[in-house]
Amino acid sequence: MYNFFKIKLYKSLFTNSFFIYLHAKLLKMFNKQKLLISGFILLVGSSVFFQNFKNKESVESKDQLKEKSIINCVQKQSKNISPKIDFSGRIKSSRKINIVSEVNGISKVNYSNFEVGKKFKSGEVLIYIEDSDIDLELKSIKSQFLSLLVRVLPEIKMDFPSLGNAFQSYINNFKLSGRIDVLPTTNNSKERNFLSSRQILENFYRIQSLENKLNKYKIKAPFDGVITKALIDPGANVIVGQPLGEFIDPTKYEISTSVSINESLLINSGDKVQIDIEDSGDVISGMINRKGVHINELTQSIDLFIDILDGEVKDGMYATGKIICDTLNNVYQIPRASILNNNQIFILKDNSLKLTNLDVLINQNDMALVKGLNNNDCIVEKNRNYFYDGMTIN
Repeated sequence: MYNFFKIKLYKSLFTNSFFIYLHAKLLKMFNKQKLLISGFILLVGSSVFFQNFKNKESVESKDQLKEKSIINCVQKQSKNISPKIDFSGRIKSSRKINIVSEVNGISKVNYSNFEVGKKFKSGEVLIYIEDSDIDLELKSIKSQFLSLLVRVLPEIKMDFPSLGNAFQSYINNFKLSGRIDVLPTTNNSKERNFLSSRQILENFYRIQSLENKLNKYKIKAPFDGVITKALIDPGANVIVGQPLGEFIDPTKYEISTSVSINESLLINSGDKVQIDIEDSGDVISGMINRKGVHINELTQSIDLFIDILDGEVKDGMYATGKIICDTLNNVYQIPRASILNNNQIFILKDNSLKLTNLDVLINQNDMALVKGLNNNDCIVEKNRNYFYDGMTIN
């Protein structure tokens, strides 16, 4: 019985071992077959990829050779061209002043017409400042001066009879109000020295100084214009150096703008200007008034001032336009994209590329006006990175 179970056990173990062995063999064969199939697929895919790459490279090489062998160039003819330079800027009055007080005092309420939009004629008073104290002081000094002249008059008549008669008439017409009259003219140094020794000249010039100061209490319009800023209220205290407002001439306007250094070389005073007003859509005419001679530190350009000749404009408007420069003779207009290193271009000559230097006068949008070419030069407009000086073209 024991031997029977022993034999059974051996058979069972043998059978299990056989199946394990067989399973391992099959698994190994399956993995090997899978690996072979994968390798075959990879090999076929690589062959297709390299074949396509080779074909593509061959096509690209053919296209490149074709492009190298066929280069289009254009012969440009010189022309007489009047360049138009674009600009933009703000319109402002060419006669604009900032009103500043030169004296201290209180602005007079009853005489206040200092308001934005208020128009004044030349010589009309913009602002009155209380001046009663200095007016009384001036009259006091004039009275003292008159007293001095009366005391000295007998001596003047005795030593200088003709001058004495002139001073007698001067005293008779002397007025405490209004500006003081000019003193009688002296005929020689003795008469002048006599008046100076009696302090007549000193007192006279002192009175003139006070009259000038009194005149500053009435700030007058220097020209016909309108108030655009009012920085003071009626009855307010005014101090020396205080800004009081802004006054402009509404009939004369200009545009302040800037251009590059190269552009400024083509612009001259008197050049015509076409101005576009964005707010109204109108096109008005202008003229170059003046051009700066130094570099603006903020814009690194040249300042330019344009007079507006006609049209309805207002201070502060934004405008654009074109400056019509003098005609440039025998210049060439070429694409900016064809220019290399800012001043060079390829031309096709005797089946080879030649790098030629240019004198670039001005750039205008995608074109440039240049000198340094000949009418029979064939210009290569489409550059490639493999171009070089002396490259042979079949």
